[in-house]
Amino acid sequence: MNAHTPLPSIVKLPRFVALCGNPKSGKSEVQKILDSLYGYEPVDDGHVLRQFAVEKLGLSWDDVQTQDGKAQFTEILGKNWQNRDILGTLGKQLEDMFGEHIMPFIATRQLPNAGRYSFGSVRKTQGHFFKDAGGVVIEIENPAAPPSPYAFDKFDGSVVDYVITNNALALGLPVEEARADLRAKVITVMNYIAEVGL
Repeated sequence: MNAHTPLPSIVKLPRFVALCGNPKSGKSEVQKILDSLYGYEPVDDGHVLRQFAVEKLGLSWDDVQTQDGKAQFTEILGKNWQNRDILGTLGKQLEDMFGEHIMPFIATRQLPNAGRYSFGSVRKTQGHFFKDAGGVVIEIENPAAPPSPYAFDKFDGSVVDYVITNNALALGLPVEEARADLRAKVITVMNYIAEVGL
């Protein structure tokens, strides 16, 4: 099988693919590739936080969904918050109440059993939740995406099954070639998972 050709969809693959990595490492792009090639529906594991920030705090969806928006600041009751910090602090409050796996618990509890799903913002020890559910954890490394200063963006690297290095843009390749490079790397990893297992 050519490493650049995805295996047929009938091949058994894990129900969950959990992606971790620094902000702007390319996790969302990998989710798009997984969806188009393997039918992995992207799940926003932080949707409940984004929805609260939009509906209750007055942020826009761009403020809570895009990297540029999350880098902006919003004043709330006299304090200037970076939008990324708002989301992370809200998530920490839930984790303080229910534990660090509350976000994947919320995101997965009503998903249909039939289907494959990817999760693009797996942080802290949340990878263990997905592994316990039979999923695979993939880290996206990108030399142009340094670690976040926020503790809530850190992740437990010991739970990572595979690493994909998304470095084509950093090496100076044009955008389309960089996307093709990332796509080929995703296919290589997924073919290996399908052939060898977790």
